[in-house]
Amino acid sequence: MMTTQCKAEVLGKLFVIPGTLCILPDQQSIVDFVNKALNQIVPGLASVHFCLEGTVRSTTSESSIRCPDCNTNWDMPSNITRICTMDLASTRRLPLRTASKLYGFLIYSVRSLEEFLPYEPYVANLANVVAIELERRSLELTRRAVQDQLHQVLQELESEVVDRTAELAQRNAELEKEIQSRNSLEKALRLSEERYRSLTIATTQIVWTTNPLGEIVEDLPSWRTFTGQTEAEIKGHGWNNALHPDDRSEVMMSWLQAVKTRAAYNIEYRLYRHDGEYRHVAARGVPVLEVDGTIREWIGTCTDITEQKLAEEALQKSHEELEIRVQERTSELAHTNEALSSEIAERKRMEQALRETDRHKDEFLAMLAHELRNPLAPIRHALHVLKKQNHPDPTLEWGHMLIDRQVTHMARLLDDLLDVARIIQNKIRLKMERCDLTDIIAHAVEDCLPLIEERKHHLVLSLPDEPQWVEGDATRLEQVITNLLNNAAKYTEENGKITLTVMQTGIHALIRVEDTGVGIAPDLLAHVFDLFTQADRSLAHSQGGLGLGLTLVRRLVEKHGGTVTASSAGIGQGSTFTVRLPLLPANQSVDDSMSTHMNNTSASLLPERRILVVDDYADAAESLTMLLQAEGHEVETADCGIRAIEQARAFRPQVVLLDIGLPDLDGYEVARRLRTLPETRDAVLIALTGYGQAEDRNRSQSAGFDHHLLKPVNFEKLSGLLASA
Repeated sequence: MMTTQCKAEVLGKLFVIPGTLCILPDQQSIVDFVNKALNQIVPGLASVHFCLEGTVRSTTSESSIRCPDCNTNWDMPSNITRICTMDLASTRRLPLRTASKLYGFLIYSVRSLEEFLPYEPYVANLANVVAIELERRSLELTRRAVQDQLHQVLQELESEVVDRTAELAQRNAELEKEIQSRNSLEKALRLSEERYRSLTIATTQIVWTTNPLGEIVEDLPSWRTFTGQTEAEIKGHGWNNALHPDDRSEVMMSWLQAVKTRAAYNIEYRLYRHDGEYRHVAARGVPVLEVDGTIREWIGTCTDITEQKLAEEALQKSHEELEIRVQERTSELAHTNEALSSEIAERKRMEQALRETDRHKDEFLAMLAHELRNPLAPIRHALHVLKKQNHPDPTLEWGHMLIDRQVTHMARLLDDLLDVARIIQNKIRLKMERCDLTDIIAHAVEDCLPLIEERKHHLVLSLPDEPQWVEGDATRLEQVITNLLNNAAKYTEENGKITLTVMQTGIHALIRVEDTGVGIAPDLLAHVFDLFTQADRSLAHSQGGLGLGLTLVRRLVEKHGGTVTASSAGIGQGSTFTVRLPLLPANQSVDDSMSTHMNNTSASLLPERRILVVDDYADAAESLTMLLQAEGHEVETADCGIRAIEQARAFRPQVVLLDIGLPDLDGYEVARRLRTLPETRDAVLIALTGYGQAEDRNRSQSAGFDHHLLKPVNFEKLSGLLASA
């Protein structure tokens, strides 16, 4: 409050101090000074501008306000002047008015009205001070101008007096000589006449004179020199014969009309030159009047304007040519625009076709995954049934393990293919939560251990004792570690070494996977994370793959705010992949409850359930039924949606394993209807399908499914869901 009062007092007193504004040299300096003071002292102002009658305005860095309404009606009463356009723009103005005149306006806009209000009276007072100083400065300028004009007039009068005195002295001398000798006077007259004639001949213009009736009575040397006519030929109206035949009538009528009305004579015509060429001339004549107003004579000039006419004609021709060129160019641009429009339309059509192709591609990938998962499901079901036979034959056990690995491998390839498609289209969604990297790595190692053991690799783990907490999708992070370990196992020859190290560096966790495998060539190192990139090496071909794993690793890591890099000393030197992920702050509360593993409850401990299997693929339904019956469950099957609803009413299942792609009603519609039946309203609905994209999971959840499992189903996971049902 004290600061505001202090500034207000400074502003109020600053411009009443004698000499504050008087010492400034001109109006522009006053405006600059006041504008700078207002901007420095008064808070809440957005901009300040002076709109004066002259050219003085604010010199602030902002663009000058142009107000046509403020440049007119300076002395009109404010109650009849139009509303200023600046007022319509929510800009305030204060008149710079004195008792005698309105000098302009102080225009300002307010950024903060609350801050500005205490200063408004001071700004109004400032406007009066500036107006008074502008009036004083204007009067001073007027006084100085009058003094300068008076001084100049006095100098001119003094010079004229001197000249007239000298002229009179000369005239007196001439008169004395005239009195003394008539001959001297006649000689002077002849000399004056000769000088006049010399001047007429020397000028580039034609000078002519006529009597009051418009007839030539005296010799015109300059006319004769230009046209080649004799003195006798030009007398009277004979001069008209030197004009172009097409112009004579019009020129004569115009001349006689000017003589009759005693008006100034102005006309252009073509005049014959002595060398045979007609030249364009501009003729101008005025009457010389006597004291009583009668015409004493006519005097005029003819100016050769041929060059000007030629320039105008050339300019006109140039304009016509330019107009033709503009029309031609406009036509060309119209054709170009038409071609561009056609090209744009074609590109839009191609873009639409590409979108349609991309959509068909997505549909094809989803259908491909579904169709490929269907035959994998009965294979895995049959494998589980065979495993329960407890044959001691090692060959059978080897075959079981081989089939299980290959089915898992094919399922993973399908998952990678669909995941890459979803990531590229930015359709993948992460379920972000607080998780421990140690648990994630433990699960990933458990998944990859069969492949590592098969290839007889030595796995070395170096994990920190303390939990490494990150925020991310645990499933996707486990997928990152699994892909890196599988990649190391595939590209490392048997009896190799794989090292997985986790360490903390500042606010990041480093996960490093090193192997002693075939390495990466320098030219491939920069592209190892690109889509469908594979090294051209025999080991890679022997292991197969689509070149998707590392692409998934990079995209998933980036979605978690991390980075992944690859390094290798070259072919045969092994490779290293390093993942950097941001750690959560150490002071954030830690959930000490460790994530629990999937309940590996044995089949013998699972409670018996009534289960309805709905699948139109006979092998899948039959094999899953056999597997569930071997676990002790009561199972019935249906191969379409209608039969499923009918059997559900009679069988009253506790769990329904329902395929999505059915021949009559799709699985979503069947689930919605089952939720309305009293027999299955509380049943556990599990989608068992080959459709695994995000929109498929969202639709299944909206339709009433409790779980969404992909074929071939992991029977341990299914057993866990059945146990908790």
